[in-house]
Amino acid sequence: MPPKSSVHKSYQNIINNIKLVLLFIIFTIFIKKEANFILLLIKMLILINKKQENEALIVKLWHLKKGSFMKYRDLATLYHMDSSSSRESTHKKEYNRRFNMESTFRLGISTDKGELFIAVPREMTVLMERVMQTEQKLSRLVDSLPPLANFALIRGLVLDEVVSTNAIENIHSTRAQVKEALEAGLGQRSGNSQYRRFKELALLYFDIADNSGNVIPKTLEDLRRIYNKVIDGELDESQNLDGKLFRAGGVQITAGGVKVVHNGVEPEEKINEYLKKMIDLTSRTDIPELLRTIASHYVFEYVHPFYDGNGRTGRYLLSLYLCEALSTPTVLSLSRVISENKNTYYAAFSSAEKVLNCAELTFFVYSILELIRIAQSETLDRIQMSQSQLAKYNSNCKHFLEKHALTSKELKIVHVFAHFSLFGVTKNVSLNELSEATSAGKQTVRKYTALLEEKGLIEKISQHPLSFALSPIAEKELGIVDV
Repeated sequence: MPPKSSVHKSYQNIINNIKLVLLFIIFTIFIKKEANFILLLIKMLILINKKQENEALIVKLWHLKKGSFMKYRDLATLYHMDSSSSRESTHKKEYNRRFNMESTFRLGISTDKGELFIAVPREMTVLMERVMQTEQKLSRLVDSLPPLANFALIRGLVLDEVVSTNAIENIHSTRAQVKEALEAGLGQRSGNSQYRRFKELALLYFDIADNSGNVIPKTLEDLRRIYNKVIDGELDESQNLDGKLFRAGGVQITAGGVKVVHNGVEPEEKINEYLKKMIDLTSRTDIPELLRTIASHYVFEYVHPFYDGNGRTGRYLLSLYLCEALSTPTVLSLSRVISENKNTYYAAFSSAEKVLNCAELTFFVYSILELIRIAQSETLDRIQMSQSQLAKYNSNCKHFLEKHALTSKELKIVHVFAHFSLFGVTKNVSLNELSEATSAGKQTVRKYTALLEEKGLIEKISQHPLSFALSPIAEKELGIVDV
């Protein structure tokens, strides 16, 4: 008789094989777009393995299912599919057709692959419409939220955005580290070097959220100022810029630290020329705003004007430009979605870099639009779920108030904790955040948190920064569960 561990291992292998088969079927059905059957398969997969991370993966697959698929193929793919002796001329004809179509947008910026252009196949039009329709739903939902919910939501999104944009560049940071950096001097720039890392970048994203100091860059000096804030406290001497505003030397982008996939533009005079054209592109009125904004992101990363920090600076600029057309929750969710779909993000750049694609940005733009759509859908789902939980909380408040004989000011503090639990990314609320959310002084807030601690309704989580959270008893009585 085989040992139990061997039997268990064999059983697990069978289960894993079943899951692989089901995943294969799911992706097959993606193409056929049979929604009812795919939902059944999703439920089956969740039953097979109920682990949270796998369930989250299935949800992401469903979001992809709700998206659209490009039947329009890139020029390189068409070239390699053609085995005839005339494929060179066929490829050239197709390029000329696309480049000269009435619906094509030429950017007036040339790379070593040719002049950048965006064709607009029907899938692109459908996707842009879907993005704008979802944006309307999301904006209406956000506008309907109480101010405390918005306050908690935005703070949580900023923390996640900073952590995520760092993660894309393999820079480890946590929500706690970013929050601690902010607490070291919330709203104040510079300060102790111990807290500089991540702080300026977080404050930049807060600027997007509240339109405070939210200035769209119009000059090369503006771009350099943004870069200085993004990487404040990050670089060593070897990475310091040696040009007037940007780098003077060359830079290579590698895949896995080995294969060179792109060489940044050089010298600095040429960097300046490209970036001026990029700035001009962002303000062109003859190209739809979403298309020109996404295209400008490609141009910035193509130029790669700095030795380090290009990715984070470029994604911040993307969010900054997108905030003109899209809601704050959408633009503050984009780096998180990119981090979770890095292969899609990098494949978009790879497509634009292929010589046979002749500088066509259609697939790059489409891919970023799809990431925006995913960010919207996931944010919409999250807020709707939180809103549902908020209704349960509100129905329990009266009984909670009477049971613990809370004053109106104590209840106001409890409201802040509840909204952070439901709409934020962390249940912990600092003294600074309590003060800002209630428009009360820190001493006043500390007085009421002490009373709530005595009643066992909140617990101290940390001393530096001083932070609290609802106690398990309070969460249970208020009906607050993890969203």
